[in-house]
Amino acid sequence: MSIVNIYIHDENIYNVEKKPPEKPPKPPLYHSRFEHQVRQETKSSKDAHRTMGFSKIPLPGPNEFLKKNCGPRYRATKSAPVRLCTTHKPPVPKPNESPTCQVLKVVDFKKENIKKVVAASPKKARPRYADTRKGDFHDLERSGLMPIYMCRPKFGKVPQYLLRRKKDLAAQKERLIEDCAQQKPRCTYISQEERVELLKGLKKNWEKLQQEYQSLPLLTDTVPKMIRKAKLENNLKQLEKDILTIENNPYIYLYDEEHKDA
Repeated sequence: MSIVNIYIHDENIYNVEKKPPEKPPKPPLYHSRFEHQVRQETKSSKDAHRTMGFSKIPLPGPNEFLKKNCGPRYRATKSAPVRLCTTHKPPVPKPNESPTCQVLKVVDFKKENIKKVVAASPKKARPRYADTRKGDFHDLERSGLMPIYMCRPKFGKVPQYLLRRKKDLAAQKERLIEDCAQQKPRCTYISQEERVELLKGLKKNWEKLQQEYQSLPLLTDTVPKMIRKAKLENNLKQLEKDILTIENNPYIYLYDEEHKDA
């Protein structure tokens, strides 16, 4: 027989927490032992010539000779681009097309100047007079020998023929007004009394025609009966139309046939 050893423990893999890996500590920074001395020296050298500068400019050492790309550099200022051609160039012609060449116009300036001189109006010569035999000329306008029309007695006044013409037109206008006043008026106004009497007369005529129309026989078997009936109907319709126009229009004017035709 074999003997089995059994060990009892409370460990469980689900209870194990995952811890983040520990970061190794950073090494300490390097500090030179001459750090404080360098700081003091630089501070003292800066304060010595902070405002006035060096009393004597120190010469560069032999090792500090001028090397390539070590001199002063100047920044280039940006300027606006200059465009010589303001318009677009024409497109390149296709192989099937013939290139269009601009034909320069040849101008003959001699002929153009001759044309201008011929077409120009000549200058007016100023009036002059000569008072001596040798030709001593003077201005005629300022001499007082030319008549000045502004000094004439009739200058600025209306001529007599215009005044006569004005009188004739006024007399002709008065004559036309008198002739129009003597003529009869083209239209006459019907007063209210005449309108009432006219309306009564039309109604009486309508009653008479209505009686004649009612007295017609019932059978219109002949042509004269048919003509008479149609004539009475037309007269009745016309009278009814006239009565309506007079009743609806309180103001009525009558025009002469002659003036109406004109």
